[in-house]
Amino acid sequence: METSELREQLCAAIRRRSLVMFEYGDLIRVVEPHRFGINSAGHEMLSGWLRAGYSRSNPAGGWRNYLLSDVTALQVLDAPFAGTRPGYVAHDPRMREVHCELDPTEAATSTEGPFIVREPAAPGAVGSSVTESVDTAPPVRHPAESARTRDGEVDPPAAAS
Repeated sequence: METSELREQLCAAIRRRSLVMFEYGDLIRVVEPHRFGINSAGHEMLSGWLRAGYSRSNPAGGWRNYLLSDVTALQVLDAPFAGTRPGYVAHDPRMREVHCELDPTEAATSTEGPFIVREPAAPGAVGSSVTESVDTAPPVRHPAESARTRDGEVDPPAAAS
């Protein structure tokens, strides 16, 4: 994927508040993207909240910065996140140029799933005589993020100073 396409996808994900998944250092990351731009060293960087369960070193997740040059296999997921996380500061001075970022005043989007839209059947419509047991099937319950299984991920060792 070309760098310009990565930029477009990241900014679209930030605008829509959609989760992104990508490979970074041979590991899969699922991130809530908050800000994308050029850091003080002149490198394109994504700042976002790593979702819980995607790091052995910090299983609770948290703030991370990712160099765009090291991001591969980016996917914008069809799953929203609520908005800014604690500690988010608009106009962070560590990023000298911002391509796109979340507005901390944006209204929250529902993050409850599953994200399936069903049109209600009109009374008397063809096919509306479906039995009650089909219409009232129990909802699918998904485990909490903290209960997800890990695939043996091992964070890379810290670089020697």
